[in-house]
Amino acid sequence: MAKLAQVATARQAQLKDGRRLGFAEFGDPSGKPVIIFHDLWGNRTMRHPDDNILKQLGIRLIGIDRPGYGVSTRKPNRTIMDVVDDTMLLASGLNLKQFAVLGYSAGAPYALACAYRFPDIVTHCAVVSSLPPMDDPHGFQAVNPRYSRLFQLAKNMEPFYRLLMRGFFWIDGRRKPEYFIRELMASMPLVDQQIMGNPLVFHQRSTMWENIQTNGSEAFVDEMVTLVKSWGFRLQSVQIPVDIWWGESDTFSAPMVAKRMADFIPNAKVHLVPQAGHLVLYSQWQGILESLII
Repeated sequence: MAKLAQVATARQAQLKDGRRLGFAEFGDPSGKPVIIFHDLWGNRTMRHPDDNILKQLGIRLIGIDRPGYGVSTRKPNRTIMDVVDDTMLLASGLNLKQFAVLGYSAGAPYALACAYRFPDIVTHCAVVSSLPPMDDPHGFQAVNPRYSRLFQLAKNMEPFYRLLMRGFFWIDGRRKPEYFIRELMASMPLVDQQIMGNPLVFHQRSTMWENIQTNGSEAFVDEMVTLVKSWGFRLQSVQIPVDIWWGESDTFSAPMVAKRMADFIPNAKVHLVPQAGHLVLYSQWQGILESLII
């Protein structure tokens, strides 16, 4: 069982191998537990900025830092299932008998892995703007070309990619994190730019990127290398209810991925949202949460 310790504004769980797992809780402390898995650019604090929504719905949201993110100890050569094991140790430490999972973008494979591996404990799963399986060549075709190239480097030229990202982090670390977020915004469709233009969302994303900068490039590359490997399960093997959310204007991960995932997952329901992009997590936050606690 994980031992809990308070550290600054975050909390940490001491794992059996000596690593620490960072997490944070939001919303109703006695509400229905939902574990959320952050995206490539996030950490345990990723969520809609209005926590009143969580309280109104009676949800206890638990955000987890993956290894090397936030205040979690790095774990080289990790797999998606390693993160699932960490998550279940935390759930045990928090005395969670059952809970729902929510995975956003690069966090979606982890949510699905939890749903697959522990169908008696995970009650419901929601994936939002999911990354497609990247061990399949078709996965690279469904991702924005810029990120597709980066994922291919992580898969086929890992030593070179690590060197490349060290250089990028060194250069980017010499400026304020807001500059990177503004560059990211410029590559987004208008609907996503409008969401990112919310000062609270912009501050959240800038703070999370600053934290990633501080932790350094190695853990960030670990994440990308993990995601281009096999997820460790087949989508057909996920038996619990899964809600798949997508913005029809998503330019990071193509909406067709939602339909293909639903074709494989036996108990899946697709929500294609018009006039929404990759940041549909924010615009549909309440509906996504409601689907998890039905």
